Amino acid sequence: MIDRLQSSWRGRWQEAVLWVALGVALVLEVVTVDDGVVRWLELVGGGLVLGAAVVFFDRFPVGTLCLLVAVAAVPALVLAPTVTNPAWWWPFLAASVFGFRAGRRLDDTRPVLSSLAAVGLAGLPVSVLVDSSARGGFGLLFGLYDWFVLVLILLVVVVLPWLVGRYRRQRAELAAAGWERAALLERQQRLEVDQARLRERARIARDMHDSLGHEWGLLALRAAALEVSADLPERQRVAAGELRAGVAEATERLREIIGMLRPDGEPAPDERVDIAGLVARATGAGMDVVWEPSEPPVGLPVAVERVVHRVVQEGLTNAARHAPGAAVTVRLEHGTGSTMVTVANGLATEQPGDAASDAVGGGYGLVGLAERVRLLGGTLEAGPRDGKFALVVTLPHDAPPADLPVDLNGSGDSESDRARARTRGKARRRLTSAIRVPALAGIVVAVLAMALYALVGANNSLDPAVFERIPVGAARAEVEAQVPQFQILGDPERMLPAPPEDAECRHYWSSEQSDEQLFFRLCFVADRLVVKEVVPRRAISTGSE
Repeated sequence: MIDRLQSSWRGRWQEAVLWVALGVALVLEVVTVDDGVVRWLELVGGGLVLGAAVVFFDRFPVGTLCLLVAVAAVPALVLAPTVTNPAWWWPFLAASVFGFRAGRRLDDTRPVLSSLAAVGLAGLPVSVLVDSSARGGFGLLFGLYDWFVLVLILLVVVVLPWLVGRYRRQRAELAAAGWERAALLERQQRLEVDQARLRERARIARDMHDSLGHEWGLLALRAAALEVSADLPERQRVAAGELRAGVAEATERLREIIGMLRPDGEPAPDERVDIAGLVARATGAGMDVVWEPSEPPVGLPVAVERVVHRVVQEGLTNAARHAPGAAVTVRLEHGTGSTMVTVANGLATEQPGDAASDAVGGGYGLVGLAERVRLLGGTLEAGPRDGKFALVVTLPHDAPPADLPVDLNGSGDSESDRARARTRGKARRRLTSAIRVPALAGIVVAVLAMALYALVGANNSLDPAVFERIPVGAARAEVEAQVPQFQILGDPERMLPAPPEDAECRHYWSSEQSDEQLFFRLCFVADRLVVKEVVPRRAISTGSE
């Protein structure tokens, strides 16, 4: 909580410093442009724009950014040509700052790029109309070139900081995703540990059900046989009945413990495989068991042997429970690619009491057995068949072992690495997609600007001899017939002495340039040539200073 408050206050402090810096930049420009004279209208207007941007950026980030871009673009296109000297530079600084903040704040690139493109395209007719009204037919090309230059400036000043802010945002998101993934991995590892514990509890429950339950079932069967035996005195038969009742009560408790310990069934890795021993113990307990073994093939999977052992154990336990006294047949058949085990018992021939009903069951035997068989890709059938109850299981030999160990480190780490790589790849693709559109636009605009510059530059040089033959007072049409088709792309008028009032001036490079003869200026008033002068190189240098 304290770290969050400190981060919030730090962010507010940094924003306050940023807004003060932008305000100082506005004041300095307004004051220094006219040699210390404060232009209050521009200062108040710029302050209102900057204040509105600060207030509304959080709610309307795209609209605020477009407002600042428009404030930077319109004066540059209307008040002074961008190719020579933008009218104000503080709106470009503010647009750059808010472009960076928009990149940090917004995740979707389409609203920003589409809005900036709309504002930029809206400036094209403005630039063409303004320059056409001031320069006549050549103003069409001049306005187009001026717009090209402004678009390139905006791409560098606004879009580039926006891309940097977007990159910073994605870096922060990747860092946050990394911490979140680390926490998820930790939770996943704890979950896997819990699952391992549950599996161990299931193994304990399974051992209790499979071993103790089976043995206690046989013990209950023997006690029941003694209870109904005619060779024993009444006292011994009563003791046998008490023994059977005690076994039944203990069995019930065992069933309750299994219910608490066992969520599901899985094969135990250390399960004993002794089918002949199972049959011998069942026969010794008084069951009528017919054992039909089969020679196992070489390389029989251990998992198959375990499940076969478990099937025989479950079949004998169920026969002792549900059909005491009935004959039981245990048949084992090994094929080339599978093993089939059958445990079939007939109907009960005697009912020695409730001993069989009290044997271990609880509903887990066949359910857990079916799960083991399914994990090995086998099939299980349990039900009446030819007047008997048959448990038939078929197991393929090429199935993988079901009791695979749990990897608490390797699989999680590799999955985390793959997820992290996918996240980084996605972030890289998003950044590349965001860069692609501005880069393509910049290339297209730069190529068009260079082509236009080359076209105009090839047709804006005036021969000094032709310039000398043009008389002052000549008609505009007569002069236009002798001068080149295009003029200089720029606004050198801002660096020269003021022309006569209401004069319209044109500028042409000299075809033979020197320090004393850089370009020519021709000014018209009422369609008559009133100014004809040669501009030396030092006039441009002095004016620029």
